Amino acid sequence: MTLNLLIKLPIATDIVFRYFCNNSSSSLHSRYEYAKFGFKSIATNARKYGDRSLYNLPANPELQTLESKKLQKESLRKSHFDVDLIQSFSVQKAGNAISECEDIWNCVIRNPIVSIALSDGATESSFTREWARALVTAFTDRQLPWQEVYACSSTWLLPLRTAWQQWLGQQELSWFAKRKAGEGAFATFVSLEMFADLSWKSLAVGDSCLFVVRDRTLQKSFPLHNSHEFNNRPRLIGTNVKAANINISQIHGVAKCGDHFYLATDAIACWIFKQIEANQDPWVKLEQIRTQDLFETWVDELRDHHEIANDDTTLLCLKIQDAAEVHCEL
Repeated sequence: MTLNLLIKLPIATDIVFRYFCNNSSSSLHSRYEYAKFGFKSIATNARKYGDRSLYNLPANPELQTLESKKLQKESLRKSHFDVDLIQSFSVQKAGNAISECEDIWNCVIRNPIVSIALSDGATESSFTREWARALVTAFTDRQLPWQEVYACSSTWLLPLRTAWQQWLGQQELSWFAKRKAGEGAFATFVSLEMFADLSWKSLAVGDSCLFVVRDRTLQKSFPLHNSHEFNNRPRLIGTNVKAANINISQIHGVAKCGDHFYLATDAIACWIFKQIEANQDPWVKLEQIRTQDLFETWVDELRDHHEIANDDTTLLCLKIQDAAEVHCEL
């Protein structure tokens, strides 16, 4: 029996923070997807603005046309079940461009057989896109054995702080940009790793969430559990905070064929909770969204009806399927 891991991932080549891109232990090169813009408040009384213009970073034409790229499919033979990345959608905050994106996710095939991470940058800090990319890349492309990571969940962060300061020191910045960058970059984080025996593990900091759904019934949500937990001061991973001082939550479980694993940034995660609290079924609607265009239209409608925050909105979904059934369908 075989496992085919179908990953539909657009590729972006503007890897600014290159320190984290080389890892011989990954069986595939890293893949990235960006939400086009995100907002997360560091302080409720702070001035709210985007500061990308301070750094004079060149625009990347490939990144700006990311939406038009076809999603790639890649397969890996492993076991008796299939793990399919059936949804990977992002919509930017209204009024912003894809070049201002702050959300990043990455997915690779390795041991564990699937490693996926999603990070939502805090816009009021500097270089949040690069920091979010550093986080997801450091996690999915790490060389540490998974046993060490889950024994001490901040272990994979240890090299990041020093490397980040070295990278930041190489940037040509104005005095004001240097001062602001010195305050640090911040981002949320959530991950999911699936193993060959269908066991899974997840780490999280902040309000990007994992939902485990079986037979259209929520089995687990992580790290938040209801819509009232969302606010403008989520927990964040910062560049100026020592790894040992970052409180990373973790959860684990065992999947069954047919399970859906949703990873979502705060806007769509909060909507999911509100639907459940109103005795509605969000999973039926989410399963109907099969293309980026449908996702964008749906999010626009939710915003128009004030059912979802005008924020970057990213949704990923992994589905566990019996390989024999999939092959019969084909």
